[in-house]
Amino acid sequence: MKAVIKLHLKENIKKNSFIIFGILGTIITLIVLFQLEFSVNGVQATSDHAVYGIQWKILSVIASLAGVSISMNIISNHRQGTKRELLKLHGLTLEKQYLSLISGNVIVTSLMALIFCTGMFIQIIIKGGNITVLGFITAVFLYLLTIMTLTVLVSLLTLILPSAVAALLGVLAVALGSVRGTLQLLVGNKGGMFGSVAGFFLKLIPPLDQFGNLIRDFFMWEFFDHGKLYYGKLFGSLFYLWALIGITYLTVKVVARNEN
Repeated sequence: MKAVIKLHLKENIKKNSFIIFGILGTIITLIVLFQLEFSVNGVQATSDHAVYGIQWKILSVIASLAGVSISMNIISNHRQGTKRELLKLHGLTLEKQYLSLISGNVIVTSLMALIFCTGMFIQIIIKGGNITVLGFITAVFLYLLTIMTLTVLVSLLTLILPSAVAALLGVLAVALGSVRGTLQLLVGNKGGMFGSVAGFFLKLIPPLDQFGNLIRDFFMWEFFDHGKLYYGKLFGSLFYLWALIGITYLTVKVVARNEN
């Protein structure tokens, strides 16, 4: 499995998409260095909480879309190539091949996500602020878990759907996941059959907005000031990722068995 993961990493690092997103990361770096000022409803927002909160939000969305772009064709291309049968002859089952590809997707998108953080890293070094080392490390960890969630989801979809459809659903998941909490609130106020059905489907959407709030609050070390409500958000977000990984693993086993 390690050989497949290494090969997957080499192939993706050589791709133009990796270079393109690296350039985007550099652009983000320059924007952050110039310390753009922005306004919310006409009120200038320059506090660390507002500035870093919006930056984490933008980084998470862009990196999630990058994860969709990177992961969408990996499994379909592997199926069409000759490597699959050669690896089977060398004793690597389809199940292990697919798990290796998904693991490679997670590693590549995590590296991409870290590239996007370059601007913020430089800003912290230059500007500083009320930021703790533990809060920073925790925020980066949750940020990588956010990207991992989208990557695993798209990898799961590409196992059972055409890559174009999986990519479209991935982009939709990023868009809806970024406002999931707001949508749940609106749907909950509707009530009735529509509210129940829509609420159920919204639970299937990745909780990107919850991850975003957790990232910001851990980064500013304000998480423990919010009480039990935020512990529920943390548990819910981690449980979603854990369940998604479990479903993906079971799907890999079923798909591999059917393709053998």
